[in-house]
Amino acid sequence: MVRHIKKILFTTDLSKSAIEVFEQTVALATQTGASIVMLHVIEDGSTSGQNRTVHLVNKDDYEKIRNDRSNMVKNVLIGKMKSIPLIQNALQELGKNANDKMCVENIPPVIIDDIIVLYGIAADLITQMTEIAECDLVVMGYHKKGSILKALMGSAGKRVLQQSKKPLMLVPLES
Repeated sequence: MVRHIKKILFTTDLSKSAIEVFEQTVALATQTGASIVMLHVIEDGSTSGQNRTVHLVNKDDYEKIRNDRSNMVKNVLIGKMKSIPLIQNALQELGKNANDKMCVENIPPVIIDDIIVLYGIAADLITQMTEIAECDLVVMGYHKKGSILKALMGSAGKRVLQQSKKPLMLVPLES
């Protein structure tokens, strides 16, 4: 059964190559009449290695490390929260530039339903936002390094491939 695409989740890491992925997303949205939800996830690296650490130090030292890390994460998060409006503005400008470009070519503008910037684990939040925003398709870029799965190995992309209940469009990028 072919699904009708009404809403596309565009995921971005804010790299230069994200513009190419967005252009592909806009082209697909134009062809299908779909709207776009833009998503950037500020990766949460604060818990990496936590399970290994607990086995290497005694309980009191571990609690001190955990409290220090918690305070550090709070400070980092405050700084990241300040950057969220900047990221949203940059994504809004990306959408405006794409629509301005299409207007020159007499193509109706694509509707940007939402611009979301979240803090956490990218793969989990991409999968969750696909469901929450009721998107029919997820668009992601990947760097060509052999096979798709090899290129995505160890990255958020592989986990999204495994977790997503929605179709994915992978846009190949030059490394």
